[in-house]
Amino acid sequence: MKSPLISIIIATYNSSHVLRYAMQSVLDSDYQNWEMIVIGDCCTDDTEEVVLGFNDPRISFSNLEQNSGQQARPTNVALGKAKGEYIAFLNQDDLYFKDHLSRCVVEIMQSQAEFMIVPGIKISPSTPQDLDNNSFAAEMYAVHPQGKFSAHIFSIASTWFVHHSVPKKIGDWKMEKELFVTPSQEWLFRAHTKDIAFHFPQRAGVIIIHSAERKGFYTENKSFEHDYFFSRIHDLAFKLSLLEKAAVKSSSDYNHQVFINRNNPIRRMIAKPFHRILKSFGIHPTTFRLYLKWKKRGKYIGHLKAFAEQPKEEGVIEKS
Repeated sequence: MKSPLISIIIATYNSSHVLRYAMQSVLDSDYQNWEMIVIGDCCTDDTEEVVLGFNDPRISFSNLEQNSGQQARPTNVALGKAKGEYIAFLNQDDLYFKDHLSRCVVEIMQSQAEFMIVPGIKISPSTPQDLDNNSFAAEMYAVHPQGKFSAHIFSIASTWFVHHSVPKKIGDWKMEKELFVTPSQEWLFRAHTKDIAFHFPQRAGVIIIHSAERKGFYTENKSFEHDYFFSRIHDLAFKLSLLEKAAVKSSSDYNHQVFINRNNPIRRMIAKPFHRILKSFGIHPTTFRLYLKWKKRGKYIGHLKAFAEQPKEEGVIEKS
């Protein structure tokens, strides 16, 4: 089987303490025909030094002259530079499993899809003690039931693998100020409305350690969670235990949701046709709910960033 070039896009801002782990997870991949395009959103820390320190000709770095304060702009710049037949996205704080890229290539070719969403294992905010005691929480993430796309399933960019034609068909990511939903989810929803062929592999391809859920992420530069999971990511027994932990948590959450929905038949009856109407106009179905809560475009993302920038109280971990 041929080994097509994969363009791996990483948008980053002043997070070299975790970026190095994300990048190394790509270098450790069993698939090596890739280019990595790292775009800094006007980084002022040692990001450039860290990126160039890998000394790999497949890795390029550009730092925007002005800070946009969001993932969309650096991602769009990276998309303009991508030369690969396929494009993978990796958030600055996430980790690929070693076989993720090689399996993506096989799966997208065999399925003849244009856009794949590969589930990940999301790690809840943890303390060093949680990790030492194996008492941290994990759950399956970006799992679309019955292999059908659902705009209600939040699927971050690290779970995507797309054919290079997709950005040409649907355009750039929109800016936060234009949206009530996040730019990534709007772009994903737009792909769905353009009749892009989707495929949903039934496996885990990435460990998700979401910065926006971690109070103090941008102010304290701590990476103990990344160090813990990266040091174990190639251990098959650890991966199996992680999958087991995530499966139990996700099953519990699913059963709870079924119970809630069963007791709200009128709500479900109203919601379905309303969501169909929104979709017919190309509007993400969660837009109305986010409008009611935040009232202003871009405010939801602003809230997430502000939370991550707050100093964390000693010994206190915020749960999402």
